Amino acid sequence: MSRTIRVVTTSLATLEAVEPPFNLRPPSPKDNLKLGLSLLEAAGEQEADLACLPEAFTAAGLHLEGDALLSVAEPIPGPAFDAIAERARRHSMYVVAGLPVLDGGRITNVAALIDRGGKLVGTYAKQHPTEGEIDCGVVPGSDTTAFDTDFGRVGLAICFDLNWQPMWAEMAEQGADLVCWISAYPGGFPLQVYAWLYQYPIVTSVWPYDARVIDITGRILASTSRWGRLATCDLNLDKRLFHTDGQAQHLLAIQARYGRRVNLETFTEEHLFTLESRDPDLSIDEVVAEFGLVEYRDFIARCTAAQERARSAAL
Repeated sequence: MSRTIRVVTTSLATLEAVEPPFNLRPPSPKDNLKLGLSLLEAAGEQEADLACLPEAFTAAGLHLEGDALLSVAEPIPGPAFDAIAERARRHSMYVVAGLPVLDGGRITNVAALIDRGGKLVGTYAKQHPTEGEIDCGVVPGSDTTAFDTDFGRVGLAICFDLNWQPMWAEMAEQGADLVCWISAYPGGFPLQVYAWLYQYPIVTSVWPYDARVIDITGRILASTSRWGRLATCDLNLDKRLFHTDGQAQHLLAIQARYGRRVNLETFTEEHLFTLESRDPDLSIDEVVAEFGLVEYRDFIARCTAAQERARSAAL
């Protein structure tokens, strides 16, 4: 069954003006909030199911040192959160937004997930802040959590978290169908590796130019740019990955049997193929059962078990 959602992600292009001639501008929290809300309005008009704003976006581009972050941090609920939540409710979309949060005198770098009714689903506090953030008073978070939505489970990660692989594995273990990584920098190739390695799409939202939607194959499906602050992508969360070993002989038969009801892509060098349903009345589980397909993860687990048995027998 197709489980397709419309994802809209954003970049701030922080160091440039919002309008031509795009000269350098001195940002302010007020300007950043205004820009973020305008991006959410545009995402809503794109009929987004999920829209993303970058890490601590109200502080984007500011020179922060000492206790300067205290002047930007707000509680949840608070003025910035409430304005974001109102856009989520108005457009009936989930929103992931990065905010510096003040709670009882403590500052955390938070990704907040807001539901279609404007209610807070949950927050994730950045586990791996930079040394500079810690010097500014940011307290590291401690938990990796995937949150339930009406389309699946969403994992959250922030910026420097990119460099700690175990938390990405933990999101997979928690059943994340999709991960939103919000950041002050683009991140680049490691994100494509994680999407492939852990078999969930990754949506990035960033301060500079390149926010992306990354497929489970590691391919970039959509991206913002210097000129485009918004990227829209229809993403099927039921897309599956398979190895060709012992299964390549079924591919033509699947295409002949299901025609346009499925989308099947093959990858020569990797010996892989992906399969997804284009028909709301067709579950990929039906195709898997009919042709006796084994998904990639299960195939690797089966091979691992066979290797262990062979090692034991050789002792």
